[in-house]
Amino acid sequence: MAAPQPEAAAKAADRAATVAADIASARVAARLSGKRVEALSERTESSTTWANKDGSLTSEFAAGPIRFKDATGEWRDVDVNLTSASDGSVISKAHPQGLRLSGRSDRSPSTNCRTRRRGSTRANGLRSGPSDP
Repeated sequence: MAAPQPEAAAKAADRAATVAADIASARVAARLSGKRVEALSERTESSTTWANKDGSLTSEFAAGPIRFKDATGEWRDVDVNLTSASDGSVISKAHPQGLRLSGRSDRSPSTNCRTRRRGSTRANGLRSGPSDP
């Protein structure tokens, strides 16, 4: 049997796992790939835990949420880039509290900012509406 070619080994390393179900699996994958691998069982809204190629673990913490679980239970990265909604309001692309800014209104003051959390809604009013995103 011929020895693997360096090009084939490099392609295999590029396809190596970057996530694994748990710490044990992440350690094995990291050791085999030579790259750090995230342990999904340790993932939270504000932290990520990695298994390093030497078997050690590194946890990174954020001051606020960097991801959230969507309605299907899947993790989504927070994306505060704004986009227009069909009702004329402006919404963030992915926000754990469903950030929505109202469109322009003749009413004074109008509700310009609305967020949802655990079944409740919070609204804030301003005298003028937001500009286009």
